Amino acid sequence: MIAYNTEWLRHLLIREQAEQALHEKCISEDEFKKIEASSPVGLYTTNIFVQLGLFILTAIIALFTLGLMFLLSMPEDESKIGILVVFFGLLTYAGLEIVVTKKHYKSGVDNALLWIAPVSILSGLNIMSDITWLENSIIAFILTAFLFIRFTNWIMATVAAVAFIAIIFLSYTKLGEFAKASAPFVVMIVSAFIYLIAKRVTNKEKYKLYSCELITISIVALVCFYIAGNYFVVRETSIAMFNLDLKEGQSIPLGWLFWVLTFIIPVAYIIRGIQKKDIILLRVGMVLIGAIVFTVRYYYHTIPIEMAALIGGALLVAIAYALIRYLREPKQGFTYKKGNDPGFMNKLQIESLIIAETFPTTQQQTGTNFQFGGGSGGGAGASGEY
Repeated sequence: MIAYNTEWLRHLLIREQAEQALHEKCISEDEFKKIEASSPVGLYTTNIFVQLGLFILTAIIALFTLGLMFLLSMPEDESKIGILVVFFGLLTYAGLEIVVTKKHYKSGVDNALLWIAPVSILSGLNIMSDITWLENSIIAFILTAFLFIRFTNWIMATVAAVAFIAIIFLSYTKLGEFAKASAPFVVMIVSAFIYLIAKRVTNKEKYKLYSCELITISIVALVCFYIAGNYFVVRETSIAMFNLDLKEGQSIPLGWLFWVLTFIIPVAYIIRGIQKKDIILLRVGMVLIGAIVFTVRYYYHTIPIEMAALIGGALLVAIAYALIRYLREPKQGFTYKKGNDPGFMNKLQIESLIIAETFPTTQQQTGTNFQFGGGSGGGAGASGEY
């Protein structure tokens, strides 16, 4: 189902992990070069600046192509314009498949086509007819979920996750007044379910090529879980979408509960992140502290917005400093120290991901006494002599 050569993608993952292992001084430079030699990658990729240039150039060419199609066909009504735009989107997708066969991987060209195709199709369908928000969400989910699975793209994964939650929300709120009142809790349940599923399958070997996208989906689920319980979001959504008649200063039903959730969820994320050594929970919780400050400031204008921003920033700095002090000494394997990832060697699984790939090659070159990173058993830290 993946458009790219999966063997090359696995080799690329091995190279990335080996590079991180080299940075952490778990392997030597020679061992890293042997890993690179035994994990060839035939994909064409570029640095961020070339990617940006190719992205812009591809987008310009696509726009000129669409303009030329308009000039040649001269559509007279909206339905014909919509059909033309949808056809352009399908043509763009065909171009994407062709570019991928040319071994482009996140080169900027495929990134641009990957964006243009679904946007064109969805825009064309909206031009052709009056499509509801629910129908737009369904179409967006189908398109982006397919593109996420096909091209392992984290942005498509993000849009697909948001679209899925929107489908549940918009479908459920059509069931009546009770559904509208309980919709925040349904969204929280769905978000929690998505997070648990994504978390469970992230480290499975079967889904290793989607690890980045699954982490992104986990972050989206955590943020949506908080948004569904945030007092500001619930109150303003109820007024805008459900025509809830509230006077100025009047609270929503169960307003106290949503205020509690507004404060407690980010704190729970941070605490749970420390307990489970989960950097994603920890960072999302830290970011959402700012949402607490914004929500309070929006309804209680006791201080100027500049002062509120200053207090919020100071609060984030204080929490970060407290965490650094707390984690200066290792707490159940989780610590603040120099390095990219606490518990890196446990997560890297070098023996299964790298040695398994390099052993047949390195055994012929170095013999049976090949040591990987200094562990006496051939693994990084495989014994007490590490």
